[in-house]
Amino acid sequence: MKESDIMTNEQKKAGAVAVADQTEEWRKALNELYAEFRKRSRAALKNYDVEDVHQARVSARKLLTLLPVLDPEDKTGLYRPIKQAQKRFGRVRDADVLIGEFKDLRKEAKQADRTEEAQLFKRMAKLEKEERRTQREKLSRKLPKIVNGKLDRKWKAFLKEDLPELAGQANIQSGLRELKDDYRKRRHFYQVTADREGVYSDEALDALHQVRIAAKRCRYTAEAAEFAIDAKQAEEAEHFKMIQKQLGDVNDRHVRIQIADEYGPEALGADEESWNRFRNRLDGQLREAMAEVGEL
Repeated sequence: MKESDIMTNEQKKAGAVAVADQTEEWRKALNELYAEFRKRSRAALKNYDVEDVHQARVSARKLLTLLPVLDPEDKTGLYRPIKQAQKRFGRVRDADVLIGEFKDLRKEAKQADRTEEAQLFKRMAKLEKEERRTQREKLSRKLPKIVNGKLDRKWKAFLKEDLPELAGQANIQSGLRELKDDYRKRRHFYQVTADREGVYSDEALDALHQVRIAAKRCRYTAEAAEFAIDAKQAEEAEHFKMIQKQLGDVNDRHVRIQIADEYGPEALGADEESWNRFRNRLDGQLREAMAEVGEL
């Protein structure tokens, strides 16, 4: 046997070992996320625990960032049901967050002797609890039709039959580049929209929220696939985490304003003067959050 043939065989063996190792890394990362997703899903349906709902949503989101890297056309059929579940958890989680915020803001207003403002936050929390009750009922009714034994069997088949080939073809570096390109495009669209419509316009703030979503995808993908990224990409993930946090604070305050305006002074039992003071404070809180945003 020629020396070149020996080298070729050794290279083939080394390549096969590398693919097997990479497949196992993918299997471990994905299985941990799916196990957390299923555990939290079951727990959330029992008593709607705030943390269980939150972690079920987070683990679903992380799965949704990794699956397209492996299976961009969703030939396995896993993306759609997990996305549906994530949306159901998201609606409950959003209400949980708002209720918690309104309670904290009410307490803060009471301590500062802003009685009228405290009453408005109390009423907003009450109305949001009604919305949460509706979303919890939908979660209980719809989730078992989405996340069940059928999905578990599909997941097991994916790990056993599809993952080895998909992991061998996957390119996490390319996937991250595409996500960062998407982030830059959304950032540019936000900057153009803010210049045209104004920084505090609904259009600009909605575009900024899309920047946050893109940053979150970059972060979650890098964190979940840490076995396949380098030190620079890990550092970038930390940067995206910071952006996600800062823009999350902005979005929370924007949503707070939108909800207040949707209810309106009549539903919240406020006269014109009290309402104007309340809205001015909400606008001020939004400006404070925007002032904390660093370089995108």
